Amino acid sequence: MRIEWLDLPDALDQTRLPMPPTTADFLQVTQLANLVTSLFWGNNDFYVSPENQLAGATSREDVRTSYAVAREPLTGDRPDRIIGYAALSLPSEPGASADAQPATQPTAQPTTAEVDVAVHPDFRRRGVGSALLREAEAEAARRGRTVLQSWTDNALVDPAAVGSGPVFVSGTSLETGLTPVVRPPSESVPDAGRDRIRWQAPDAAFAAAHGYELAQVEWTSVLDLREAAGAALLAESGSGAAEEHGYDLIGWEGDCPEEHAGSMAGLLGRMAAEAPAGALVRVAEHWDVSRLRAEERARREMGLSIVTTAALDRSTGRLVGHSDIETFADLPQAAYQGNTLVHPEHRGRGLAVLLKAVNVSQLLRLKPETERLYTWNAAENGAILRANQQLGFVPVATHPAWQKRAWQKGA
Repeated sequence: MRIEWLDLPDALDQTRLPMPPTTADFLQVTQLANLVTSLFWGNNDFYVSPENQLAGATSREDVRTSYAVAREPLTGDRPDRIIGYAALSLPSEPGASADAQPATQPTAQPTTAEVDVAVHPDFRRRGVGSALLREAEAEAARRGRTVLQSWTDNALVDPAAVGSGPVFVSGTSLETGLTPVVRPPSESVPDAGRDRIRWQAPDAAFAAAHGYELAQVEWTSVLDLREAAGAALLAESGSGAAEEHGYDLIGWEGDCPEEHAGSMAGLLGRMAAEAPAGALVRVAEHWDVSRLRAEERARREMGLSIVTTAALDRSTGRLVGHSDIETFADLPQAAYQGNTLVHPEHRGRGLAVLLKAVNVSQLLRLKPETERLYTWNAAENGAILRANQQLGFVPVATHPAWQKRAWQKGA
């Protein structure tokens, strides 16, 4: 087994055979990434095309992603196959100091890094993942990063609610990678307890074995859009109430209208500061119109289309809340909830659930072929979980965040 860092291509060239090595290698990485997610979810709702994954690694100005790969030893005429990878993402944001309290006191040093390790099911429990993680951690240390974070899919709690679709592979050789399932929570709103993590699942066992601590539990929830008429009705009935309280609800697809770009950037800057973070070290984000436009360009390169509903305060002419949903043209069946935020001065008036509901209604009008809407929320965020429940979202999977500080491994 060899471990090396990939040279990412400027673009994927699949028009000739043999393909350029950089293109062939990156295609293997994306195939493996899609294999892992399809085995967990049992469908292709989280498929990422090679073109979109390359754009996600290279087009964003605030974070860049590199890939270390493990290659299977050459045997005879067998190709030099990639059997695992570690994706290392380094934000260029001023991060949070490793000595600061969780989610507080941002400083000017970029100290965080995100790492994601995936190994082909046929090669697990052979030290491949551990070797890849060591390489990624060493590179992060060389870049001055002292806090490592990772988010994983842990277990399904309601597989029936996810729906089904074709997966990429089948066969007994991949049975070790099949989805772990736990019993659904009995509460109307799930809690944030450690007992909601399936510690025997590969992600949790791997994280614990390598010194990563559970920093936060998120719930992945799904709304069946084919039965989302209730949300649309709520949107229609609630819009008038918002107007009576001095708000206009406006919506758009794609880039934010120029007249609202400044206040939209201000809302996005609040997300990192105010979203529940558990024990995670939080990265301070500084947003202005130029960053907003750069993010919009990157999303277009990644194949993302954004549907947004926002609340406009008539007295100031500024946006005071928004909710957005992401879609991919090559995944018409699925959509993904992005940010939902209301400015603190305008909370307590039902705007968050109203914005989410109106945006679901807008999504149904713009993209009627969409079947499922996924969302991720911190388990301690009871208010948004209750809002999701009101709209018909069903918790379907645990999505834990793991964290490791450099001093925990003796660095």
